Amino acid sequence: MTGITTLKGSKPMKLLAKVAFGSLASVLLISGIAVMTPRAVQAVVATIIRDQDNPARHPLTKDCASDLTTGQIVVCTTSAIPAGQQFVIETISILASSDPSNFVLENSVEITTAGPTTSFSLNPIFDDGVGQPTEARYLGVQSLRLYADPGSTIRCIGATKGTNPSGQLFLDCTISGYFVTLP
Repeated sequence: MTGITTLKGSKPMKLLAKVAFGSLASVLLISGIAVMTPRAVQAVVATIIRDQDNPARHPLTKDCASDLTTGQIVVCTTSAIPAGQQFVIETISILASSDPSNFVLENSVEITTAGPTTSFSLNPIFDDGVGQPTEARYLGVQSLRLYADPGSTIRCIGATKGTNPSGQLFLDCTISGYFVTLP
């Protein structure tokens, strides 16, 4: 039997076994991910639906707007939160305009409940340049989590460093979130 070689234990056979094992492992990994992924997606979707269907949560948006012909501070106040409800604030959107010489709007939110007032500073908003040269325009959105108890009012405050002699200081504030019915 000279001249005949067997493949048993040879290098090509070992390489073939490694490739086959690697391919089998890849197929098993991909199959495992394919089986598990729909379950994970279903769990996330079920949680979202459960939160939306929760009878204690109800989407709510409050809006206020105000303008001032001269000065540096403009304030608007929402209506009071109804009795038996707590408003969970998640987003505050601000649209404002001022004299073109002002390039930044400092803003804050105040929540007043039966006397005491709590103030929260928001991120400053810079002039976006769209209204120049006739006005400075500010557009900003901030995500946060604040709570307003029953009877509370919410005030949005906008302030510029300089006065606004050539135009009005205007503020439109939209507060979004949901309310929870208290027991």
